[in-house]
Parts: sequence; C-alpha cells; structure tokens
Amino acid sequence: MLNPFFLQGSSGEQGLLQDLINEQLRMYGVEVYYMPRKYMTKNTVIEEVIESQFENAYPIEAYVSSYDGYGGQGTILSKFGIQDLDDLTLVISKERFENYITPLIKNISNIELSTRPKEGDLIFFPLGNKIFEIKYVEHESPFYQLQKNYVYELRCELFRYGDEVIDTDIDTIDDVIEDYG
Repeated sequence: MLNPFFLQGSSGEQGLLQDLINEQLRMYGVEVYYMPRKYMTKNTVIEEVIESQFENAYPIEAYVSSYDGYGGQGTILSKFGIQDLDDLTLVISKERFENYITPLIKNISNIELSTRPKEGDLIFFPLGNKIFEIKYVEHESPFYQLQKNYVYELRCELFRYGDEVIDTDIDTIDDVIEDYG
C-alpha cells in the first residue's frame, strides 16, 4: 500500500522534488558549457550533416555521475596514433534546461531541437579543459518519480574535431579549440 500522507504526484510534491534536485546540482555539480549545434548543410538523401557550427555556449550546472574520473578506454595507442577515448556521464536539471537554455536557442535559425539537449551538441568540461560530444540523452532516468521526470542524463564521448566551426566568444573554450584543432 502506498503512503497515505503523500498524494503521489501532486504539483506541490513534484515542485519540491525538482527544487531539491536543482539545489543538489548547484551544491555538488560543476559548471559546464552547453553548445548547441547549428546545422549549416545537410545531405538531403541520408540526412547526413555535412557542415555545422557552434557559436553559442551557455553555462549550466551538471553533476558528474562517475566519481572515479572519466570512463571509456582512456588513452590508447592504435595504428592511427595516440587516441584519447574518454567518456563522461553528466546529469542536468530538466527544469533548468527548459527555463534557461530553451528560450535562448529556440529562435536561432538552423537549430533543430531546442526543448531538450540533443545528440551531437557539445559540452565543455572545464575541470579537464575538454570538449565532449553528447552521444545519448536519457530522459527517463530515474523513471517517473512522483509521475514526472526531473533530469536529463547525458552520455558523452570526447569530441573529435572535424570541419566544424567553433567560435563561442568565450576565451577558455576558443583557446582549447585553437590548441586542439
């Protein structure tokens, strides 16, 4: 039997839980920069992105899920040289993204999805001065506590620079790109 002292999904309970999650992210998280991808040229047959740009970077607090460092295979030596294959799992607030970042990017042209983080966008992680690409966005974890979802879990891999134009006007990010790219 469910607890009779809770309504199991009232707006007050949901708001309280969202506020607690937001506070925890501010206390235990790290400030990262979210960089949405602008699709400049796409192949119309297979919807392949040919040219993209990253011109904006928005700070948002994120919790690093792995407490023991980066995941993935680490730095390996392959036939293509030394490769860094780090990955990172971050948790961000759904409410914070929808109330802060969505209004800023919804009117920018060539951004296809502005209501949630999307695969292909970039995250600048300042603790390691690394840029990660979002590979998967889990939006149902934890699964419907009090009949609502409160966070996005971003599974990211180290960004491999190609022909993308990255110019955010934030010196720390642009310096990493100049050194790396």
